[in-house]
Amino acid sequence: MKTVAILSEKGGAGKTTLAVHLATAAQIAGLATAIIDLDPQASAADWADSRDTPPEAVAIPPARLDSVLDKLRGGGCSFVVIDTGRDSNNAGYTAAQAADLILVPCRVGRFDIRALSRTLDLAKLAGKPAHLVFNDLAPNANKMRAEAEDALTPMGCPIAPVQLSHRAAFRDAPMSGQAAQEIEPDGAAAAEVAALFAWVCDTLAPSNP
Repeated sequence: MKTVAILSEKGGAGKTTLAVHLATAAQIAGLATAIIDLDPQASAADWADSRDTPPEAVAIPPARLDSVLDKLRGGGCSFVVIDTGRDSNNAGYTAAQAADLILVPCRVGRFDIRALSRTLDLAKLAGKPAHLVFNDLAPNANKMRAEAEDALTPMGCPIAPVQLSHRAAFRDAPMSGQAAQEIEPDGAAAAEVAALFAWVCDTLAPSNP
């Protein structure tokens, strides 16, 4: 079973958007998938409750994470996405410890970039690999992405080659309990999620089952 934790100590970074779309991609790929929601707002769990198809989500306190992961593993689950809240502190560290890979969504802006250090410290403390994922970046904003990459270089955190761009499908789909690839299977948003999921699978491949 592979476990991906979505972390950011900054609100509005796009954690739940990334979590539900990545989990949906895994489910579409044929993997038995679950979302564990450690965010007190339980937005991912609320999204899952509004649909009648997998992936399912469960909202739990951080203290129950290990036991729930054990049950999912024993039940044949293949892919787990852990969503966390802002200023998650213990929840973020607990999720990081349990993860095979940490993804840190980040909007391209001065305040967002400056807020990253606390999240990256959690990943370092847990000793788990972390990658930044640019979120809500304008499509084809290559110059802006390059400038952000330069600004982030001193932090020493690798950046995923795939981003989630500013697209209406990412905004509209969750409102009806869906993901972008479900409302626009051939759309640009769906293509980005598929590419990100493929990259995640490649990144996780060398790790143990």
